[in-house]
Amino acid sequence: MSGHAGGRGGAGLGAVEIARLLGLPEPTPEQVAVIEAPLEPVLVVAGAGSGKTETMTARVVHLVANGLVERDRVLGLTFTRKAAGELAERVRRRLRALDLVLGRGVRRAEEGDTGREGGAGGALVAPTVSTYNAYAAALVTEHALRLGVEPTARVLGDAGRWQVAHDVVHTWAEDLETDLAPSTVTAAVLGLAGALAEHLVPPEKVRAFADEWCERVAALPPGGRGGVPGPVRELLASVRLRGRLMDLVEEFTARKRAADLVDFGDQVALAARLAAEAPEVGATERARFAVVLLDEYQDTSVAQLALLRSLFGGGPDGKGAGTGHPVTAVGDPHQSIYGWRGASAGGLERFPGQFPRADGAPARVLALSTSWRNDAAVLDAANLVGGPLREATAERSGLDLPLLRPRPGAGEGEVAVVVAETTQEEARAVAAFVAERRAALAARRAAAGSRAEPVRAAVLCRKRSQFPVLHAALLEAGLPVEVVGLGGLLLEPEVVDLRAALEAAHDPSRGDALMRLLTGPRARLGLADVHALGDWAAELAEQDRAHGVEPRTIVDALDELPPPGWVGRRGRALSDAGRDRLADLAGVLRAIRRAAGLSLPDLVGEAERLLGLDIEVAARPGRPPAAARAHLDAFRAVAAEYEAATDDVAGGSLGGFLAWLAAAEAEERGLEAPVVDLDPDAVQLLTVHAAKGLEWDVVAVPGLVEGTFPARVQTSGWVGDRGELPTALRGDRDHLPDVVLDGAADLRDVAQRITDYRAAYAAHHQAEERRLAYVALTRARAHLLVSAAWWGDGVRPATLSPFLAELLEAADAERLPLVRLAEAPDPAADGAPVRPASEAEAATWPPERPLGARQDAVLAAAAAVRAAAR
Repeated sequence: MSGHAGGRGGAGLGAVEIARLLGLPEPTPEQVAVIEAPLEPVLVVAGAGSGKTETMTARVVHLVANGLVERDRVLGLTFTRKAAGELAERVRRRLRALDLVLGRGVRRAEEGDTGREGGAGGALVAPTVSTYNAYAAALVTEHALRLGVEPTARVLGDAGRWQVAHDVVHTWAEDLETDLAPSTVTAAVLGLAGALAEHLVPPEKVRAFADEWCERVAALPPGGRGGVPGPVRELLASVRLRGRLMDLVEEFTARKRAADLVDFGDQVALAARLAAEAPEVGATERARFAVVLLDEYQDTSVAQLALLRSLFGGGPDGKGAGTGHPVTAVGDPHQSIYGWRGASAGGLERFPGQFPRADGAPARVLALSTSWRNDAAVLDAANLVGGPLREATAERSGLDLPLLRPRPGAGEGEVAVVVAETTQEEARAVAAFVAERRAALAARRAAAGSRAEPVRAAVLCRKRSQFPVLHAALLEAGLPVEVVGLGGLLLEPEVVDLRAALEAAHDPSRGDALMRLLTGPRARLGLADVHALGDWAAELAEQDRAHGVEPRTIVDALDELPPPGWVGRRGRALSDAGRDRLADLAGVLRAIRRAAGLSLPDLVGEAERLLGLDIEVAARPGRPPAAARAHLDAFRAVAAEYEAATDDVAGGSLGGFLAWLAAAEAEERGLEAPVVDLDPDAVQLLTVHAAKGLEWDVVAVPGLVEGTFPARVQTSGWVGDRGELPTALRGDRDHLPDVVLDGAADLRDVAQRITDYRAAYAAHHQAEERRLAYVALTRARAHLLVSAAWWGDGVRPATLSPFLAELLEAADAERLPLVRLAEAPDPAADGAPVRPASEAEAATWPPERPLGARQDAVLAAAAAVRAAAR
């Protein structure tokens, strides 16, 4: 039997003995140290795939089995409902099994005992396992009246938040002194509102900061003859705008309160206020939960940290009533990839000081360093990419992060590399790798008589813009593909057509949406007719300008086609077939406009019917009707969810819905829910952010070039993003760069400090991207492909990602086993690079099969409709 039982004197069940009783693999010495740790604060640094969920489960079972805590006095918090459900079920199942092994269930049932510790009654008593947000919401519901908030407030999701903010911006009467698009202002309002909640900052602090910052800068001399330097002038305008946007943020908050609504950020901020301002709340929670387990601690936001510290830790000054409470936090700073929503790897590093032991000493730090997921080569690659992160953490906080090591009996694994000439070639190489490795693993499992799950595979992208070419290559290789999330749904051809019709019907300026319809399966217009329609639209616009009225667009021109026999100034005219198809499409768009009074789901369904998409998908061979309609039904469900989330707020308008879709598509991190149930038989195509917490047998990580992975710095932190809080107001400011005005001599000095800040932020961003790369590599169990292409959409060849360059360098030095499947030479190595002709440029337009794989189904559907009409 293992040594002590949670620090309790006398005999007890050790972690190893419990595992043997339950027929489970014996825990490692590192796991035993965590499972049997004394009832005091402890930080567990758990690397990717190191069995943290199993270890947390075993700790709860150990504490309950030895009578150190009653099972309903355990609180476990994690980030997703799925993870919370899995942890809760695993703990309940393990406790029931232990009761049966020890005879507790039988004996107590015979004695009629319905107490807390087992048997007939105990089976109904279980630890509380929840998400961080759900726990905060429960606190707010129970104690909301202390803050003057109604406990029955309804929770707004992303769609609801967008609609409220969208309505605030569109109805705002005062001049914001900006020429930004309404959607950009909406995004800034939402960003600022979320940041205020995450960092517990009131709007008046932002106004005060903006006034003081601008006054201090205005008081400085120019320092040169050029007046105010450009970087200073731009930042002054941005800071002033943030001060003005506080009015919109307050209106956004007021509308939520008036409608009895809160969002997730509100819930956590309110809970943090309760914990800080009402000590009795913390006393109640500590009496209720004798042991607390905090999962994925590196992803907690500043507000979540403040809530937990006030309830169960040392409070703001480290001397709170919760000092010494048994809190076990588990996390990995290498996997802190949600800095954009307020999380920081520094939160995990600060845990020992913020949750001190009863004597005031920092919390104990333990580690889990055995990877139970990755084979050896995959782990070597991940450790290599994560090396600079490990060194930076040790230098910054003194926290020594161990190297992950392979499990006993781990396979050799495979890390392969492809450096292709073009992104199309890279995509085909990715598809071939996935297809070959899936088939080989499946054959190996079949030969061994294994009844394990299907071979699972995924392609993990840094950006959703990588999806289309990879999706096409995977389908061309005959692989079943699942594009995960709303961003993936918006790429499906039938959804693209449906959305384009809604856009063109709603907004006459959306000529881009109309072009999709003109050249797509509905109109199938040739190039000559497209040019002729463009010439007609130009003539109408010229007439309108001559009369001093708003010029008509190409969408308007579709409603007013030229008279028969019309020939444009360039000699172009519509063909008879082209005119018929345009008239038909115009009728469809008019019918959609007439149906605008319907609910959003019904309007989507009517547009689907008018476009004939329902018939098209039903005609696809080899798929049952429900499967064929899956994407259309999913899009209609998105519309229904959007309307339900906004019905009590601003009506759930079509314009708001389309704006929300555009924002969800443009925002790499998305406005969508986390990934849940995936099809194990399909190859998943998803972003690295969405892949967090998941794993596959075969993983490909394409696009490892500068500008894609790592992604370019888009915002330069608070200096460039109007939706971000200035660093000085953030709760994690100690770990972030800033533009410091103290000691600035003049405006040129301030401009240089802004330049220095941008460089420091770029370095900070690079570390964030490295963490994301570490997460991507550690998703693979056995086979990992990393790839790049010299030529993408740019006019110059790409530069290989530093992450890929480090792997190649280590392979050259024989420090990493790397399989080089293909490696095109660097086009810049021998003089001026010459860009190869792209496949798109080499193709003729319009193509012989303009509908691609859909053509046969569309033509068959059209023939069926004509036959039915006869």
